[in-house]
Amino acid sequence: MEIPVIDFNELEGQNRKKTMALLHQACEKWGFFKVENHGVEKELTEKVKQLVNAHYEDNLKESFYESEVARSLRNKDNISDVDWESTFFIWHCPSSNINQVANLSEDLR
Repeated sequence: MEIPVIDFNELEGQNRKKTMALLHQACEKWGFFKVENHGVEKELTEKVKQLVNAHYEDNLKESFYESEVARSLRNKDNISDVDWESTFFIWHCPSSNINQVANLSEDLR
């Protein structure tokens, strides 16, 4: 099984219908997909990744490991070296919640 890949270049021209069908299928069956040729510079995506990782380390990591989910798994086998993930959501429509995210750096904003 491979993660679906959507090539945004294919949204223009005669492959649009096929690409939209692939996008629909990826959302319906997987809930996510990888985007190629999205036009966002690699330097920007790397900077955002670094800023998000720093925010996690500085603000979310400790509380995650103190959470009920993490505590319930501490005594299980083979989880000591698991790469856990924590999430937070920022939205701007219809109104922004950016001021509700604690300790969000100006760079990340």
